[in-house]
Amino acid sequence: MGLDSIILKLSAVVLSLGLVNPAWAQVSPDRSKAVTAHGSIMGVAFGLLFPLGAILIRTASFRGLVWIHAAIQVFAYILALAGLGLGVYIAIYPMSQLTASNGHPVIGIIVIGSLAFQPIGGLIHHYMYKKYHRTTIWASTHVWWGRLIVTAGMINGGLGLMLSGNTVKGEIAYGVVAGVMWLIWMAAAVWAHLRSRGVSGETGEKALGQSDAGSSTDRHKDTDRYRDA
Repeated sequence: MGLDSIILKLSAVVLSLGLVNPAWAQVSPDRSKAVTAHGSIMGVAFGLLFPLGAILIRTASFRGLVWIHAAIQVFAYILALAGLGLGVYIAIYPMSQLTASNGHPVIGIIVIGSLAFQPIGGLIHHYMYKKYHRTTIWASTHVWWGRLIVTAGMINGGLGLMLSGNTVKGEIAYGVVAGVMWLIWMAAAVWAHLRSRGVSGETGEKALGQSDAGSSTDRHKDTDRYRDA
């Protein structure tokens, strides 16, 4: 299935649910589809997948979890890049009203550009822990940078809805989904931090069901049970 087919399907679904203003279609069918697909793709990436990947690595425990986390986040970033491409198309479309003063496109470019460092930081953090069996500055940088930038992206999604003249129904739907996911994400972070105090592991957290007095071998197994700090 090509990108064109995905865009058409997303546009049809979102329009049928009344989550975007039908007036967009009267301006230009192509631009309307691009706006709808841009919002849908970015909504899935920032309102669902990025938080989901972070929540999973905080609450789950199985071998290879780090790579599942990485796969979800990389897939979300690929979607975000596709959404950025659509955003650029919308911005340069003839008679577009978007300007740098709108804020949304500028914030979006900064967010997507900033997230490019996350895969690199995550790999360096994982490598450093494998080598030294202790957390480093790379762990905190990777985690807190991700939290800051993804949160900014979620907020920017709301700004984009207002900029596009979206329906109230669409704004409420996005706000509820993104808000709930963000709260669950933060709750998972607090829960993991509280249960892991004093535990030495890749990110200072123990695997589910593992005692604090685990052996050195057990602690080394935690390297395959990655956690965000």
